[in-house]
Amino acid sequence: MNQARTVGLFLLLILVGAALFYAGYAPRQSRLSLIEAEAKTASEERIPVTTTKVKIAAAARQLTLPGNASAIGETPIYARAEGYIVKRYVDIGDRVKAGDVLVEIDSPELDQQVRNSKARLEQLRAATAQVKAAIAQAEANAKLAEVNHHRSVQLVREGVFPKADLDEKTALLDARRADVLAQKANLIAAEEAIRAQLAEVARLEELTAFKKVRAPFAGIITQRNCAVGNLITPAALAAGRDLFRLSDTSRMRIFVSTPQANVGDIRVGQKASVAIPELNKAVEGSIVRTSNALENQTRTLLTEVNVNNPNGLLMPGMFVNVTIETASNRESILVPGDAIVSRSEGLFVAALEQGDQVRFRKIEVGRDFGSAVEATSGVGPDAVLIVNPSDEVKEGVRVRASLRK
Repeated sequence: MNQARTVGLFLLLILVGAALFYAGYAPRQSRLSLIEAEAKTASEERIPVTTTKVKIAAAARQLTLPGNASAIGETPIYARAEGYIVKRYVDIGDRVKAGDVLVEIDSPELDQQVRNSKARLEQLRAATAQVKAAIAQAEANAKLAEVNHHRSVQLVREGVFPKADLDEKTALLDARRADVLAQKANLIAAEEAIRAQLAEVARLEELTAFKKVRAPFAGIITQRNCAVGNLITPAALAAGRDLFRLSDTSRMRIFVSTPQANVGDIRVGQKASVAIPELNKAVEGSIVRTSNALENQTRTLLTEVNVNNPNGLLMPGMFVNVTIETASNRESILVPGDAIVSRSEGLFVAALEQGDQVRFRKIEVGRDFGSAVEATSGVGPDAVLIVNPSDEVKEGVRVRASLRK
């Protein structure tokens, strides 16, 4: 009886344990099955993306960059004389030679200053003549005093005159000689005043020459900021008001911003071809200098190319394409523009690794070819990149890629 009860109790415990195990195992197994199903569904529903391969540009010995044309010499022209413009001989676009008169200024105040200065000069010359006459008179008085002094010496020696008379004649002689020295000093001062006044007259006459404003060198008038009747003052120089702007376009300076990746290809003296796209023409020149420093924001080297421009083909401010002969023979990796992602940290591309996993790579760019740019670092020649990656394309996710044809 007891044995049967023990066996029944044991079987009951086994049944209870089995029921408890099944109650815990079934939900867990269900959750695992659900997770596996979701993972399988996710793997089957990977983000579809379009990919492209980087291109390898053949080694080139030419570097083509955009540039801006500027005149070899350019200067604003100011007036030095004060007055009103009475004649204007040039306008914008006119070619002038060095020394050509551009405008004439009427300056009656300056003319009056010249007349007053010359009149003052004549007064000083008359005063100098008076001083010379006074010197002659003083020398005559001194000579007479000297004769009287000698006579007094003889008479005093013979006892005819007392010695006091000799002392009087000696003092008179010294006074007359001092008069001569004083008048000669006056003559020196008068001659110095004449020289000073001559310099003043020359200065004013030089200023009258500035009533005709002349071109400092040959070139083209590119700006005109004056008209007949305008009041012109030398103070306009400080205010920045110029009459004309003159440019020497016989030789042009072309400024080019060379990317950091190509700085090593640039040398002073290299030949360069400057092409004008609109005219389908080109002129030959050479690199004459560089700034020897890169711009902090653009990381480019300012390069100057000089070309002769005798026919005026190039104009200041014109956009041109500059082709520079380089010694570089390295291949270039070209990245399509629609595969580049711009972030605050720089430029990135979404590359595929292990066939379907996304990895974002930071790149450095060099030359810009329009639809593609040169990648100087960050990607290799076998890289496969995602085109126009969406926000769903994140680091490390796996995607379903299709190659763009």
